[in-house]
Parts: sequence; C-alpha cells; structure tokens
Amino acid sequence: MPNAFAGGLNACQFSMMKLDSDTRDDLVVFDRTASKVSTFLAQADGSFRYDPRYESAFPAMLNWMLLVDYDADGRRDLFTYTTAGIRLFRNISTAGQVRFQLVADPLMVEGFSGLLPIYGSPVDIPAITDLDDDGDIDVLAAQVGGSYVVYYENLSRNRTPGPKALPGLDFKRNGDCWGNFIINDCEAFAFGVNCQGGGRIATPTSGARPAHSGITLTIADTDGDNRKDILLGHVGCFNVNQIRNATSNDAKANFVSAETKFPANAPVDFPSFLATFLEDVDADGDADLLVSPNNSGNDGGLTDYRTSNWFYRNTGTRTKPAYELVQKNFLQDGMIDLGENSAPALADLDGDGDADLLVGHAGTITSAGTRAGLWYFENKGTTNDPAFELVTTDYLGLAQSLNVTYTVPQLIDMDGNQTPDLVLTSRAGRVVQVRVFLNTAPRGTAARYVAAEARTWPVPATIGLRELLTFADVDRDGLVDLLVGKQIGTVEYYRNTGSNGAPVYTPQSQTFANLAGDITTGTRSLVVADLNGDNRPELVTGSYNGQLRLYRFPDSPTQPAVLLDSLNNLSFAGTDLTLAAADLDGDKLPDLVLGSIAGGLRFIKNDSEKVIITATEPTTDDTTPWAYPNPTDRYVTVRPPHDGMAEVINLAGQVVRAGTPVRAYNETTIDLGDLPEGTYLVRLLAPNKPARVEKVVIWR
Repeated sequence: MPNAFAGGLNACQFSMMKLDSDTRDDLVVFDRTASKVSTFLAQADGSFRYDPRYESAFPAMLNWMLLVDYDADGRRDLFTYTTAGIRLFRNISTAGQVRFQLVADPLMVEGFSGLLPIYGSPVDIPAITDLDDDGDIDVLAAQVGGSYVVYYENLSRNRTPGPKALPGLDFKRNGDCWGNFIINDCEAFAFGVNCQGGGRIATPTSGARPAHSGITLTIADTDGDNRKDILLGHVGCFNVNQIRNATSNDAKANFVSAETKFPANAPVDFPSFLATFLEDVDADGDADLLVSPNNSGNDGGLTDYRTSNWFYRNTGTRTKPAYELVQKNFLQDGMIDLGENSAPALADLDGDGDADLLVGHAGTITSAGTRAGLWYFENKGTTNDPAFELVTTDYLGLAQSLNVTYTVPQLIDMDGNQTPDLVLTSRAGRVVQVRVFLNTAPRGTAARYVAAEARTWPVPATIGLRELLTFADVDRDGLVDLLVGKQIGTVEYYRNTGSNGAPVYTPQSQTFANLAGDITTGTRSLVVADLNGDNRPELVTGSYNGQLRLYRFPDSPTQPAVLLDSLNNLSFAGTDLTLAAADLDGDKLPDLVLGSIAGGLRFIKNDSEKVIITATEPTTDDTTPWAYPNPTDRYVTVRPPHDGMAEVINLAGQVVRAGTPVRAYNETTIDLGDLPEGTYLVRLLAPNKPARVEKVVIWR
C-alpha cells in the first residue's frame, strides 16, 4: 500500500492546491468526522503520496473546508466554518512553505442597516465560486431552515471598475431566495417560485412545505449548455440531485427541473447525507467528480466508511463533462482503513522476532448486523524495516463467533509466563465486555490463542461504553493492574490485589497521576513504555479530542505525572485516539502506532536519544529531596545528586527559568521572586542520565 499509514478517511471534502514547489497541484482532504486535514502530494505517474508535513500549516477547523482563490493571486485561499458563518484565511505560501493568514472571521454582507455576517449552517456546505464570471468569488448558501438558496453577490470589481480593480470581499445579498425554486425533500423540488418579486419570496406555483436544514451545494455547468447548474445533497437523502439552470449565471438564474439520479449512467446511491466536489484529480485538464458523506458521525451505522469516497472521472471535456464511475474507495484503497475507530496492538505473534499488528474497529455491516473482530497484519519485513501484510480481516474468527462491536485489543502478559496474551475489550449492545485469550504457546514461538477458551475478565461494572482500558503493572509488584480512561478526561486506577490468574481490581484513585478532568479532552488512551531506554517507563496519552501528551510515569501511584512534552510538533492525528507501542525500526526504542475515528493508522517514529545506563544510581537519590525549602516565597536551593543543568518549568511544561549549571551535592540558589504563586517543577538535566524532577510550591 503506497499510503498505508495515512490514517483512514471517512467523510471527506476535497480541494486542490500547490503544497510543494513543483508544478503539480496537490490534494488536500478535510475529514469532517475527525476534523482533520490530510495532505497528499501529486506524483509524476498521476498517483498521490501521503505527506503529513504540510498538515500543521492549516488552521484548526470544524465542519467544512473549501480552497478557492478569492484574490486572483494564483493561490487557493481557505474558507471554513465559524459560528453561524464563514471564516477566510488568505494563502500566503511561498516556495513550498504553506502559510495561511486570517482575513475575515466572519465574512460580512451588506444588510439593510449595515454589515451582517453571511449565514452559514454547521450542517451545510456552501458554494464559493465566481457565479457571474465577473472575476470575483460569490457565495451561495442555504438560508436559515434550508428551504431556499441565497445568493451573496460579490461587487468588489463592479464597485471599483477599471483594469487594475482587484477582487475583494464586497458582498451584497440578492433577495431572500435565488433560482426560483424551493427545496422540499430528497427528490421533491418546487419550481416557479418568484425570487424577483421585490426581493421577497412570492407564493410558489405548486404546494411546498418547509424542509429541515442540511444541504450541500456545488455550482457548475454539468450538462454543457453554458448555464451553471446545482449539484445538491440533502441531509435526509442518499442521492445527489442535478438541478438545471434554464437562463443565466447571475441573480436572474431560473432553475426549472431536477435529475434525481445523478450521474445518469451510475447514480450516486449510498446511505448518507452527501457532498460533491469538482477537482481535476487525474490531471487531464478537466474537473472530475468526487462524492463523499457530509456526516459528523455515522448515524445508525449505515455508512461503510471503508468505501465512502466515490470517484467519477470526467471523460468528456471541460465545457461538456461526462462522469464515469471509477471507484468507490478513492485514496482509501491505498491505505489501511477499517472504517471507523481503529484500535492497534503490537507484539510478536508469529515468533520471528519482530512486532506484528492486530487492529480492532467499530464494526462492519453484515447480513447478521454490524459485527467487529480483529484484522491481523503479519510483519513480513525485519526488525529494522517492517512490512505489514494483511493476513485476515477476522483473526480467530471473532467477528463470526462474537456478536460485538468496537473491538479494542491489547497484547500483554496477563498470566506471568512471559508470553503476550490477548485482551479484547468490546461492546455487546450497551454492555462493555472484556475477554482474555491466554497464550498457550512456549515463549519465543508463534502465539496460540483458542477462541473457545477465552476468559471473561472481572473488570469493574462501572466502566462506560466510551471508556478505554489499559492493563499495566502500575505499582511494580509483578501483578497486572488496571487503568481506565474516563469520558471526562480523568484516569482511574485499580490495583490488582489478587493474582495474575485470579485478579481482584480494587479502586485506588479516581484521578491517577493527577491527570486533570476535562470533558473537551475526553477519554484518554494510554501507553506505558520506556521510550528513551533509561529503564523507567513513560506515559503517553492520546485523547478523544486528538491531544497527544508525554509524561514521566509516576514513581509511585500517589505521585502526579510530570509533563515532559506536549508533542505539539506532531501534526494533528484526528480524534478518538487509541495508542500502541513497539520497536518497529530496530533502535531499541518503542515507536507509536495511532488509531482514530477515521479507521486507519498513523505511524509515529520515536526519535528520542537513547539513554546510556553507565551505573546504577543509589536508591536514596530517588527519595531524598534535593530542591528546598518547599514551599518557598522566593528562593529555592538546589543540591543535586549529580552534575547538570537545573531549570524551572510550570505545570504546562513551559520553561520559566532557564537552565542553571549545578554541581553534585553542592548548593546553588535560584531566585523565583518574579514568578506568580503556584506549583512549579525544578528539572535536573544531564547527558546520559534520566531527567529528575522536584516539585516546588511558591506561596507568599
């Protein structure tokens, strides 16, 4: 697969723009379900190669994104949703460096009593295009309620005539409706509505009823008569409507008929609210048709997000298009994509010494209902160069034998025999189930799991549907404990007070590691692993809202986790994250694999500098305070156990006092007098030694 770790795609919006410095237009995809941009570079052979380096240049967005050149500088600018309106970023990219600058939030239109925001529903996608061919972009959007289309005419060139007139953002609303038609329902339109009656909507010529909001618009000449038509998707419908224009490309456009089976030779038909996009993705000089859902989720589980991007090639011309269906999984066929809510797990399952891959998912629609199992990818590469090959989409036959959805695997030694056992968390209706498949194979050989011998694991009954379980030896007593990522963002800790074979999970803390609760952060997926080779575990969290965070794992369960890195240098990986870790490139450091709501996987290489352990440090150093007094009103004395640099950071991980050279067992005073009251961390850094942290409270 050319783009195996591109992360999956669900409900997509497609736009072309130049990302790198070559002459080809590249592809930018915004996934509504994940609120994520994915960037693909056009290749000389006509394919697209996923390259996430450009993604961080795009602003955080919700609901929709369109790339349209509004200022005629040859660079496509970015339009996206803002609260009840439209936000615009100007493209100021140069020489392959993608940059955007906020220009308007929101776009404004001339009203009866001044400027007002152009209305934009969070459900809709407007059309942003030069309708009247006067050189500046216009906006066409559904009015409140979604029954009519409103035309916001851009008059920037009309009001500033002359050869040097530049297109701008001078919008005027042209009446209460446009096109002389009403949107009633999926395949029901009322034509003959007088939109020119003094700017007010006249009585329609046929009975019409109001529709609920939710339409997508694409404006283009789709039948070759030089009059721009509408491709319209409706929130309650599974088709695309072609609404034909019989007159002009301006405020007096008159739409007279609708083709509800479009394109006629292979009509779009799949169970979702749809959106259409016209982009030249095959680089032959004319715009092709792309169709994808416009859903934020998957209501009723009706949409198969493995095949949700329909590509119709334009086999006609630029002026008289003809659309031929090529595939229903555009881009998705080149990546690992299980549909929704991919959940990876890594371990050597075939006994060849390298990590193989299991992936859970939300489920696949079958004749017996929606069922989820596990996909198994065998690593056919080496310990230094992994190459995953799909072996089966139903590992152990679990999708057939278990009536479950939302499968989440974890591979960990649960019974103490030093072989990876399989823990499977899943949903059976509204109930969370946890099964353990014990590995009966000898250590170092291919794993052997017997589906019929799976054990139901005794986890707490309070675990919710959207919560994530991580099994790990938290207190280092040799027994596997339980951490639960709660929907409010906290993590609960349950200590195993039984045995590995017969665990008893006793609640210890509702706020493990002092990870703050935040409903916007949502459920955290956890990885506990030694990421830098210092023989101490770190904690990586991936949250519902897409945040990745790296912490020092607490030395004891009662201590807070120290934030080491906010990982802001990584591009946004999407939402509903699930994490797994294993060394995939042979450097003895675990890398990360991320699953998300988009159903695919992201690979995050661990570039940490491996710590070289030269000696075992005295255990007293771990417990004896070396920064004092605590609390303090101004000065803190540092008496470190070894040479290094002592810096002060706040709880957000920001350095508030730069590093000061310190000597082992010598006192150095640091002045904190200009810092506000609160809790800070003194961090001791030294080459080839693990970072040490002491908490200091400033209290005046």
